Amino acid sequence: MTIQRILVPVDYSEPSTKALSLALEIAERLNAEIEVVHAWDKPAYITENVMSHRSEHTAPALLDQIGQTAETDLAEFLSTIPVPQKLSLTHRLLSGEPGTQILRALREGNYDLVVMGTHGRSGLSHLLLGSVTERIVRLSSVPVLTVPRTR
Repeated sequence: MTIQRILVPVDYSEPSTKALSLALEIAERLNAEIEVVHAWDKPAYITENVMSHRSEHTAPALLDQIGQTAETDLAEFLSTIPVPQKLSLTHRLLSGEPGTQILRALREGNYDLVVMGTHGRSGLSHLLLGSVTERIVRLSSVPVLTVPRTR
């Protein structure tokens, strides 16, 4: 099995930080490319037409503001991760339900491996919150390496 492209979905948590660090180690050893993605979903109560207003000027749509904040958050997250100079690391935002968007990116991106963190929830919290990682593991067409949180 040749690993040339690695997808690393992140949610800025400790497990996703560990997953990205591990993916960087793997990529460095195998001379692979990494793409980091963050999927954000708009709150259910916000529609495409929701606007916000500041004084007498109309501000950008609230969704645009959320998207700009997501861009900033991703850039700040990545700035905390030491990336070896010889590695090719790209990043992008995905908009929509995270599991669906990650699976779409996986289908369209010709990846060989997914490396992602898992929060290790169980019981009621798992039932209520679900698990994006579990969904990716079940539906991915390529191997998924999961990295648990530190206990």
